[in-house]
Amino acid sequence: MTDTDALDRIIDRCFRVLVFLLPLHTVYLDAWVAWKPWLILLVLVAAMSLLTGRGWPWNAQASAALAVFVGAVLVSWPGTAAPPTFWRLVLALAAGGLLFLVTARRAVDIESLLRVVFWSGAAMAATGLIFGLITNGVFGAPLVEAINDLPGVDRVNKIAYVEGFVALTSWHQDPGYSALWTNVWFVLAGQAWLRGIVTGPRWLGALVLGGLASATVLTLSRTGWIGLLVAVTALSLSRRGDWRRTAKVLGGAALAATLILTAMFLSDPEGVGNDMETSVLFRLVNLVVLGQIEVDEEDVVPGLDPGDNRLEVWPLYWERFVGSPVRGTGLGTGWAEQGTQEPHNLWLQLAAETGLLGLLGFGVVLGVCWRLAGRPGEVVTPALAVVGVATLTQTVLFEPVLWFVLGLWAARTKSTRRSHHGQHDEVPDQDESVVDR
Repeated sequence: MTDTDALDRIIDRCFRVLVFLLPLHTVYLDAWVAWKPWLILLVLVAAMSLLTGRGWPWNAQASAALAVFVGAVLVSWPGTAAPPTFWRLVLALAAGGLLFLVTARRAVDIESLLRVVFWSGAAMAATGLIFGLITNGVFGAPLVEAINDLPGVDRVNKIAYVEGFVALTSWHQDPGYSALWTNVWFVLAGQAWLRGIVTGPRWLGALVLGGLASATVLTLSRTGWIGLLVAVTALSLSRRGDWRRTAKVLGGAALAATLILTAMFLSDPEGVGNDMETSVLFRLVNLVVLGQIEVDEEDVVPGLDPGDNRLEVWPLYWERFVGSPVRGTGLGTGWAEQGTQEPHNLWLQLAAETGLLGLLGFGVVLGVCWRLAGRPGEVVTPALAVVGVATLTQTVLFEPVLWFVLGLWAARTKSTRRSHHGQHDEVPDQDESVVDR
């Protein structure tokens, strides 16, 4: 084995650790940007990849498409008056793009990657249960907020809307994005178990999936709840050829989630931390409310904004697009303005702040994924469905889950190229995993 081969094996191992830690966003080192564990590993993997001496280490077409998109975003620069938000978001976009390139290069062995995701999901499910009990106040009122004061931890839960509404954020700072991660990991871990890539006691797969589903519910996020329905549906459809086993596993996951959430309700002390009855009922009543949520003054937590008004914000971003349709008003300008919030919609964000150039640039990235891999296979399609729904209600452009899933799509190589010549895309080459991405 040459030194280059040894280095390549080290890179692969680092990438797998990166994937395991990819959903972890609440622990980081703050040095102008948030140096999260996955970001540190990503920089390390990229640096080692450049040292292999094999030229540009990532796919040329994907790299060119990413350069076009980043260039289109940079064109939106509003000049020297640009807020610091512009460059911070450009850096976040660059990190996501680098993750896209690295994943497209390193995710060829999809079996190994799905195995990592499964055990990462198991860890998320376990911590979701523990943090959920803490958030509900089972271990006492002081610990509900004290857990957010642990050294190096941003937060594990978030007070929102009204008294008794404390959303679980677990591995993320934001409950909506936390739910997006658990939903994407739900479909990928589900594929790992249903395909037999991970084996164990019969109850293991159902317990992990049920734990992830419970963590999604405990975020009390509308996007998360809707995304969970999409995740279950998309995973079921992707495995319709083995529908009996899929139904058994998902049925077991539903039972596990029901038992976990029932235990949460029964063990929830009154007047401490999150009140399950209050918060779940509040979320159900306001599930499809896009305008300002009406809250009784006596129920609002002092000093807390009762929530966003998307019916008011979305037209503002559309007006900005109409006013500057070619290159937009500048990435992040809406976020930086007093009284204006992010649009909670990827497409409006791109249209208003980067214009048609930004939309077309992002379209180039999607087009190259299709060119490299053709239609996404049964592993990637459910993950794309979950992320796709989230783009309508969240600005996922700067969240690495988007770029990771796009990287999984673009990573399909040899078996996919054969499908372009009329052969079935699930027939593998001898030197490639049999798993269709």
